[in-house]
Amino acid sequence: MPTVTAIEWDILEARVRRTATRHKLSSLSTSFLYLVLEQFFPDRATDFPEMVVDGGNDLGVDAIEIIEQDDSAEIFIIQSKHRTSHKTTDRTVNEGEALKVVRFVQALFDQDQWLSDRGNLQVSEAAKRIWELHRSGVICRYRIVFCTNGACLHESAEALLRSAIKNLPNVVFEQYAARDLLRDLGQSASGRESGVLQAIGRDTLERIDGDVRGVIASVDAASFVKLIQTEDGKSVKRHLFNENLRVFLGTNGGYNSNIIETASSSESYLFWYLNNGVTITCRNYSFNKAHVSPVIRVEDFQIVNGAQTSHSLMEAYRRSPDDLRNVVILVRIYATDRTDIIERVAVATNSQARIQARDLRANHPALRNLETAFRDNGYFFERKRNSHPDVEPSRRIDALKLGQILLAYKLREPDRAKADSDSIFGDRFGLIFHEHYGINELCRIFELYSIIETMRDDHMIKQRDAKDRPGEAQYLVYGHWFILYAASLILTHSKKEIPTGAAAQDLVLQALSLVARACRPTKTAHYQLFRSSKTKERIVEELDGRQMTLFDQLQPES
Repeated sequence: MPTVTAIEWDILEARVRRTATRHKLSSLSTSFLYLVLEQFFPDRATDFPEMVVDGGNDLGVDAIEIIEQDDSAEIFIIQSKHRTSHKTTDRTVNEGEALKVVRFVQALFDQDQWLSDRGNLQVSEAAKRIWELHRSGVICRYRIVFCTNGACLHESAEALLRSAIKNLPNVVFEQYAARDLLRDLGQSASGRESGVLQAIGRDTLERIDGDVRGVIASVDAASFVKLIQTEDGKSVKRHLFNENLRVFLGTNGGYNSNIIETASSSESYLFWYLNNGVTITCRNYSFNKAHVSPVIRVEDFQIVNGAQTSHSLMEAYRRSPDDLRNVVILVRIYATDRTDIIERVAVATNSQARIQARDLRANHPALRNLETAFRDNGYFFERKRNSHPDVEPSRRIDALKLGQILLAYKLREPDRAKADSDSIFGDRFGLIFHEHYGINELCRIFELYSIIETMRDDHMIKQRDAKDRPGEAQYLVYGHWFILYAASLILTHSKKEIPTGAAAQDLVLQALSLVARACRPTKTAHYQLFRSSKTKERIVEELDGRQMTLFDQLQPES
């Protein structure tokens, strides 16, 4: 019997098809994987091609993501199964599929060269990165995720997994089936949310100023978790963080291990002193001022600051509810009907977080002018994330992506385009976004990069059926910013303007060949190779730049 109803199947398949259109994917199975990745890693779509390892020589794994922190790392190993018809949704993931993942993880722990020798480029790169983390003394935590648009693990496969990971430290597995995906998709469209918080003690402070009022309270952490968790208790309600400026990694990952450790330790009573707490905006709140430890009811609320704290407390509670018995969290609640105040609270409470730089720059005059100029040329520039979701993807230009493009092409810093993208809206904003560009030139640069991106996407599709390692095309996966950089060097050397049409295609092929020749002799992993400024020197030398000095080649265009 099908695991999901006919209506639920229709909803999921419609979302899969829309995802295929949005990301220009030809395979529905890959589109389903992308749809899942969007739930786990929102706002990370540009990184999906590097996460996805599905295809020839994938060794039973479909996606790998490594989230590095200061002294720890969260490693997601994802296997995805897309059922092609409603009647097959009752099919489960069998022992054989589970064994493939177990063998893969065991090979990671054993540093088995089999992964590098037999795995495709992304598998090999991921293994090398993980081994380097281990050698650097980083504690790695592994999350194996089985995702499907139907039923998930068979009972025997689940039993096999539980037995297999007993001897593997810091390894857990989870199932992300059709109902889980429907839940998260539904949360994105959820309406108003209300709930209650349990205040602790007498130190509840309220202030009222005309059309805005606020209350600051010490709150029982367990009551806060219950406020934000899904009905099944597995994760948080994502829609509660729609107004939160801080980018968070997803509903099922990216929590802060230090926050969890503090909440779960014998010194959990220090949590209130060591954590900044959370900020909530709402349409209304109410509590009995005469009561000690009153219950505070919040209506139509959003959490605008404290996403990481929220997710981390949720994870600590999921592991052991008793650990939060002595945890108290500082909560600020602001009630108003004015949307401008809500937005200003969100900005003010996040302004010290570097990751907020993009959002704080969204209304900068330079970006507003770019928006107008691009619109006059048929493009939709997105100062804010996903501000034109219904526009054809090829006509949308994301502000972050444009910043990366300009870093690689105009400032000749392709290594920073990927590894230091935070600086685009930080200390390098004025160098990247200014009034001295011609809009026609910007459109041509964007179109040139779009050719590279399309080639990269096409290569990823072909790679899924390939059994042998690719030739020059392999450098598209991690080296796309360097290919754009190489194109800029070639044009400078030839003193030509940025071409269009077939000539632009030829230029990209020349740039790809140049990067391949420069990088082929090195044994450095691609992931590291294309984060190093030394790779620029290799490309300059390969261009036979002896005809022009290294200094000349590396100077940004005026």
